[in-house]
Amino acid sequence: MDFALQADYIEGQIDLKAFCAKHPHHPILGTNPLVLEPQKGCYVFLSRFGGMVFWNCPEALTRQIHEELKSLPGLSRIEEQARDFLTVRVGAPEDAVGFSEVSLRGLTLEKLRIVSLTLAQSVALDHFEATVSRAMERFQPVVRALSHEGKLALPHREVLRMVGFAMEVRAAVLDNLTLFDDPPETWESESLAHLDSALYDQFDLEERLGAIREKLSYLQDAGATFLGLLDTQKNHRLEWIIILLILLEILLFLGKDLIGPLLLHPR
Repeated sequence: MDFALQADYIEGQIDLKAFCAKHPHHPILGTNPLVLEPQKGCYVFLSRFGGMVFWNCPEALTRQIHEELKSLPGLSRIEEQARDFLTVRVGAPEDAVGFSEVSLRGLTLEKLRIVSLTLAQSVALDHFEATVSRAMERFQPVVRALSHEGKLALPHREVLRMVGFAMEVRAAVLDNLTLFDDPPETWESESLAHLDSALYDQFDLEERLGAIREKLSYLQDAGATFLGLLDTQKNHRLEWIIILLILLEILLFLGKDLIGPLLLHPR
């Protein structure tokens, strides 16, 4: 039997307990991550970090789950550019992972979770990669001006907004990446651990995680550099203000010494 899988990502973290409480009509096969069977032979996998996977779900059911998720606080937008697809063939001689399909000897809840988790992590990483890239793109004009002209080309308030945006992106991504733990099923089964490892390698999750962490480190360093330059510029302005005040005081003092005698002894 073949299963057509569609993976989507919704921005924000899903409160699985709140979803179950609000939509108790969906039969639950497993929790944390949540596995539902809203229709016979159709499965829905929901992860806390926003990744979701639909197994043989008709389009109307997929849209229904989307709308139900968006009704939860803090969730609103499905990231369609992060969508991915996979075919799972059940009844194969052995478990195997290919480029666009996975072959399984049999479908168990544990295997459904492992395949779904990897696919959910992959679409979540697509979203994080795009978000981090947008943050880096906003930094590029400032970095270019700093390299070519040796100065910050934007107003201080705009630079602070960019640094704040980069810090917000970094915090959000790191907060979600901490949820990318190995599924507990792999701790007790060697065959499940092999399947999980093969999926992890096929989707290049380790390399993609490493690339995101490097970009986040760049954003942190760039933000710290910009803030340091702003602080230096502020200190320079204060120094010039102090120098100008001293010069003004000297001029007033000299002017008083020159004008005073003229007033006392006019020609």
